[in-house]
Amino acid sequence: MIAIAVVVLAERPRREQVAGAASAPILPFVLVVGAAAAWGVSNTLTRMAQPPDALALLVWASLVAPLPLLELSFAFEGPAEIGAALGAIDVAAVASLLFVALVSGLFGFAAWIALLKRHTAAAVTPFALLVPVFGIASAALLLGERPSALELGGAVLICAGLAAMLKPPRRRAAAATVAAAAPA
Repeated sequence: MIAIAVVVLAERPRREQVAGAASAPILPFVLVVGAAAAWGVSNTLTRMAQPPDALALLVWASLVAPLPLLELSFAFEGPAEIGAALGAIDVAAVASLLFVALVSGLFGFAAWIALLKRHTAAAVTPFALLVPVFGIASAALLLGERPSALELGGAVLICAGLAAMLKPPRRRAAAATVAAAAPA
């Protein structure tokens, strides 16, 4: 926020603000911004590709990640951790994996790609904001978790923002066109 205010508003931050911003961990920030950028590039490339079969695109694209992710897992966690995790697999873990792979993965992304074929990326992408809303609702319904007031407020804010986005634009432009065409 400080950097945006400096660039856009030509504000000069105080020494304490600069020190506070400098002490914040930069890696998590870079990772979040990088993930958002990657998601945006992915949506744009998918829209440009106009795949005839969204499911086929998803399956082939899913073949890219496993080997590099396995290599990173070995590098950061090691074989002992991976072995322990594999040894602790139970029915609930398998059910969770199948749900994520089949429902979230296959159905969710196939539907997402189909939407990107029919609509602009700018019209579809904001609906990704519903992911935490469905996560909160699912945890409440399936696990009996009680969302906090902050979580509920965030969900309401997200839904209100999406509702405002869906609202048809005012007829200001149409009224201006009619007014300009009318004889003086």
